[in-house]
Amino acid sequence: MRSRSLTTRRLGWIGLQLLLVVAGFGGSSARAATLQWKFQPGETLRYSMDQKTLTSVKGGPRDIKSTMSQVIDMEWVVKEVGTDGLASLTQKVTRVRTKIESAFGVFEFDSQEAKDPEGPIAAGLVPLLRGLVGAEFSFKMNAQGEMSDVKVPEKMLESIKKSGSLGGNAGMFSEEGMKNMVVESSLAVPKEDLEKGKSWTRESKISMPPIGTMQLNKTYSYQGAETKDAKNLERIDLVTKVDIKLEPGNNIDMKVQSQEGKGSFFFDNVAGRIAESTVSEKLEMVFTLKVGDQESRIIQGNETTTSMKLVKGPEADSTKK
Repeated sequence: MRSRSLTTRRLGWIGLQLLLVVAGFGGSSARAATLQWKFQPGETLRYSMDQKTLTSVKGGPRDIKSTMSQVIDMEWVVKEVGTDGLASLTQKVTRVRTKIESAFGVFEFDSQEAKDPEGPIAAGLVPLLRGLVGAEFSFKMNAQGEMSDVKVPEKMLESIKKSGSLGGNAGMFSEEGMKNMVVESSLAVPKEDLEKGKSWTRESKISMPPIGTMQLNKTYSYQGAETKDAKNLERIDLVTKVDIKLEPGNNIDMKVQSQEGKGSFFFDNVAGRIAESTVSEKLEMVFTLKVGDQESRIIQGNETTTSMKLVKGPEADSTKK
């Protein structure tokens, strides 16, 4: 029973990392810049995300380590742009490749393969992955990159139900939780001109019942113009802080023991979109479970690096194996 509990807990965190199609796309100049997203009806923006995660768990019957690497290809399709500049878009994942190595075995999945893997990890993840591919999230987005009117496809909601204990959790795996994750995937920029060093913040909350709420505080700072891959881009740096607010009365204590979150975004202001980004996060959390006079303590550490890049077209898929 203990092994099954650990497996379920581990699957929950894998799903959290997967769906958290995290968190941000999530030579300097002294001149001011006004950054704006730009959209043309009918155009398609294709992004490829490469994510690597190392997870360690200490305090159970034995220490556990696992690694996860995944490549997720997605596309944003611009349906229409209003006279006020508000664009209607859809976001769709076109391909997922995931590899997990853990004490519970090795899991490899490619959505372009007809045969699905088997085993305890596959039982929880495959329905989610299959449901994610091809599902269209719709939303509206203004010139500052702020999202609104996010709608979760029924296909994804059905997949969450089929995934059993993984999908049955409230909060992150609820409709509202997924809407929040889509909103977090955008980079919102201020309306006013930005001088080098100018910073702005963005706060959000992720519900984690019955434990409480995870609060994310993101601070962005404009670093000026920079040449990258022969393009003139605008660099924006990111620092992220995580805090946990516990619900009163539960028997689980959860604290952030150490953390480091940072990243850089390169914005193509001529085209009006993110050209690429890299975000790294290190988070160590302590879970304390109290049952009567008994107390157990688990320390979980996550190290994640996520890179995203705008690609020219679907032909880029064939170059990544």
